[in-house]
This record gives sequence, C-alpha cells and structure tokens, in this order.
Amino acid sequence: MVKWLAGLIFLLLLPHMAVAEVSASLNQSIVPYGESVRLTVTAKGDVDGEPNVAVLRDVFDILSQSQSSNFSMINGSISRSKTWDYNLMPKQDGMIQVPAIAVGNEKTQALMLRVLDNSQQNQSTDKVRDIWLEAELDKTQVYVQAQVVLTIKLIRSVNLSQAELSEPDIQGAVVERLGEDKNYEAVVSGRRVIVSERKYAIFPQHSGELTIPAIRFDGVISDSRSMFTQGRAKRVRSKPMTLHVLPKPASWDKHQLWMPAQAVELEEILPDGTLPEYKVGEPFTRTIELRAQGLTSAQLPSLLQGIDVTGFKLYPDQPELSQGKNSQGLVGVRREKVAMIPTHAGTLRLPEIRVTWWNTETKKVQSAVIAAREIEVLPTAQGSVSQIPAITSSVTSQQSQTQTVKPQAEPTTEQATEQAKQQNQGLFWKWFALVFAALWLFTLFLWWRRSNKDVMRQQDKGDGAQKLKAVEKQLNVACKMGDTQQVLDILPKWGAAFYQDQSIQSLLQLKGKSDALDSMLQALQAARYAAKEESNWSCEGLMQALDDLKIAQSTHQRQASQLKSLYDK
Repeated sequence: MVKWLAGLIFLLLLPHMAVAEVSASLNQSIVPYGESVRLTVTAKGDVDGEPNVAVLRDVFDILSQSQSSNFSMINGSISRSKTWDYNLMPKQDGMIQVPAIAVGNEKTQALMLRVLDNSQQNQSTDKVRDIWLEAELDKTQVYVQAQVVLTIKLIRSVNLSQAELSEPDIQGAVVERLGEDKNYEAVVSGRRVIVSERKYAIFPQHSGELTIPAIRFDGVISDSRSMFTQGRAKRVRSKPMTLHVLPKPASWDKHQLWMPAQAVELEEILPDGTLPEYKVGEPFTRTIELRAQGLTSAQLPSLLQGIDVTGFKLYPDQPELSQGKNSQGLVGVRREKVAMIPTHAGTLRLPEIRVTWWNTETKKVQSAVIAAREIEVLPTAQGSVSQIPAITSSVTSQQSQTQTVKPQAEPTTEQATEQAKQQNQGLFWKWFALVFAALWLFTLFLWWRRSNKDVMRQQDKGDGAQKLKAVEKQLNVACKMGDTQQVLDILPKWGAAFYQDQSIQSLLQLKGKSDALDSMLQALQAARYAAKEESNWSCEGLMQALDDLKIAQSTHQRQASQLKSLYDK
C-alpha cells in the first residue's frame, strides 16, 4: 500500500519537475584577432555545481565572468535556470574549438569559433583601426653577437585605462631594453594618433636564422561616455620577423676576442688633464677607458693584462664596467686602473695598448691604439737606487764578568719552612690574579659583542631610513614634474626601501597594501596611457597615500610591540 501511494505521488509531481539541461552559445562565431567574445552557459532545472571552465584556458584568456539565476512558477509549474557569462580573449587565430563544458553531471555541446588574422580583417587603411602595433628592425642581417635594434610602436587614437606590453622572448639572443618609453603625437592617414615607442638592443648568440616573435599588447579601452563601465578589452600583436645572422668573417683572427661594433674609442685619462712628475718609488695611477658603440660592457676585452712593462711594479685595480644608452643603442664602457711604481731612474717606456675590433659598418678589421711613449723618471733625494734599510735585531751579548760571591750561611729548618710557605702563597695569588683577569676579559668581550650588534642594528636602521628618504626625494621630484613613467618606475624602489625587502621590484607587489594606494596606482597607469588633458591623478594624493601607509605600518608595529611586552610579562 505504501509503495503504491509513493508511486502515485511521483506520477502526480512528474509534470511539475524540471529536467536538467545545459547548453552553451557564443555571441558571434567570427571575430577578428584581438577582439573578445562572450560565451554563455545556461543550465535549466536542478543542476549541482559550477561550470568547469579550466578546459578553456588552453585557447582563451578569461577576462571576466558573471552569474545570474532565474526562478519562476506558472500555473503550478516551477522552472529554474542559471546563466554564466564569460568574456573570452582568443590566444590565437584560425579555427578554434570551444570544448564541451561540464556542469555537474551534464555537459554542454562543443562550439566552433573562427578568429581572423590581420590579413583577413580587410583593414587596408589605418582609418578603421583604433589601436595597433608596429615592430621593425634597424637591419635585416647582422653579425653574430653584434647589435640590432628592435623598435616597437603602439599607435592608438583612443584612451586606455589599462595597458600591458609583452617583453620580447627571443631564444638564442641577449635582449637589453634601451631607456624609457617615448610618447608623442603623430598624424597617420590624416588622423591624429598617440604613439608610444619602446626600443630593445638584441645580440644574437648564434649564426643562422633568428626569429623575432610577435609582441603582444593587452589593454582596456576606456569608455568616456560612462564612468560605470569597465571599458572594452583589446588585444593586438605585431608581425613576427626573421633576422639573418652572419658568422664571424674568415679574415678575423681566431685568437682575438670577437668584437663586432659600430665604433670604438680607446683613451688614456690623465689626472687633472696633465702628465704627472715621475720619481723613483713614488706611485702614479694610469687609467685606460674603452668605449664601444653597439656592444655590452661584458663583451669588452681586458686592456692592461699581459702587457710587458719593464722598470715598474704594477698594482692593478678591479675593472669598472658600465653601459650607456643613446639613439643608436648600447654603449659598453670598460675602465681599468693600475698603480705603477718606477723602480729606477732614467728613461722608461710605457708600451702600446691596442684593441682590435670588427667594424660592422665598413665590414673591416680596425684597431684602436694608445701609442707607446717614453717617460723620464727622476731619482729620489738619496740617489737613483733606493736603499732598503737593513732590519737589525739587537742582541745583548753576555760578557763574562768576574763577580765576587759572598758565602752565605745555610738556613735553618724553621727558616726553610717559612720560605717555602711564602713561595706557595705568592704562587697562589699569581694564579688567582691570572684567573680573575681571564674572567674579566671574557666579560668585556661579551659586552663588546652585544654592544657591537646593537650598533650594527641601529646602523642598519639608519641606512634604511636614509635610503627611504633618498628614494622619497626622487619620487617627489618626479611627481611634481608630472613624469608618470618616472613615478611608476620609482614606486617599486620606494616599496623595497620602506619594507626593507629587495624582492619588491614591480608595481604588482605593491597592490593590496592599501585601498588608497591601489586607487592611485590605477589612476597613474590610466594617466600614463591616456591623453594628457584627461589625466586625473594628483601628486598630493599619491604622497598622502604613501604617508597613510607609513602611519598604518607604524601603528601596527607599535601594537605588535605592546602585545609582545604583555606576553613577555
């Protein structure tokens, strides 16, 4: 009877129960590369769980997602549904399959999406584009380990609220960024645009064909019509390029360090611009500097090693390596110093210094030379040969002396006992004094060690405070000048100095420290890529956010110290 009643209730409720059903749809089936597409997943009926969108990450970037629910009852019929919307950015062009997505125990159907590349978008003119990337090399072929300059231009006619440009990841090459980005206005096809330009120096390490992959830009185009919308996501990329890398020429001496450069200068730097007066035993410093256009400092050879110098004692210093940057790329600089002491008077010869290099412009071997020269070394006041004073040790010779020894009477037993007692007492006090002195010295050492640690700790705090003060001064200057790029570059240095954490090297590591700072970072990035007249960040607001963060940090440390003192009690 009970089973029959339960079956009857089930049959009565069956028309009112919703059958689980899931489906997926795209808002468009054909999109140009760089445009996002919306995927909608709908679940009708009782479905447990969320869509498993991990299968999408291989071919899409999930930019954002949202969820909504719907519940209705019509004529006693109950219906439920859930909808998930995903804003997807394709990672590649061509035909892309949107795989089936599991929602609980159900699965959606698979979908197909066609992503057009640049040649298929029918963009024959720049008028239809609001933002695009251009990449170019200053030469199509280059010698191995020589410099080629890559220029990236982001050209846009719209304002951006977010922007991120990928770094060139080139296998088999050393890549160095050349300075800061340049921003300027230009006219393209009769339309005024904003150009952001970035340059890299590339040094191929192997001969053959080198592929320069496409550079990718991800950003959000701000919507000036509404302050509530997040803007439109946009992705563009440059075209990949191929560079032909030439091997070392056959005419190059294999025993020489390979130096392919555009220009090389070798110079002897004189103190105060004049030649010193040379005297025996008096040291002087010789400074040689090598500058190479189109090379890093690590590619420059040693200048003074292996040079045969007669008549001098040499004390070389560590070489100083640095790199400069100009419109033509990197300038590697190597400076070497050696202290030289003449050992005798007369005419001494400073030998020639020669650096052989390959001129990548003329394709010929050239040499930079500091010619040999002779110098006159004056004698010292004592003469041309320096006298080394003899080291003598005074030895006191014991001479035999006849001494008159008076005979002494032998002590009695009582006297001998008293003398022995006095000797034992004197020996005891000597050992006592030695032990006491040792303990005193050990105590003094412990006190010195603790004091030294305290001094070093205070010194570290002082150095950290000085460094933070110096960084804040730079930040304040850049802030008042309105140089947003400089401000964005200095902020990670401020974070490293303030938190005494050298691992802080990017703006992302400062996000989440405070709401005010996050707001100012977002405003700064928006101002960096938006038109100047629409910049809304303020120097005062940024400095106030940093001051508030310092106050909050100080309060937190004070409270932690108070809690620690309570626990210690």
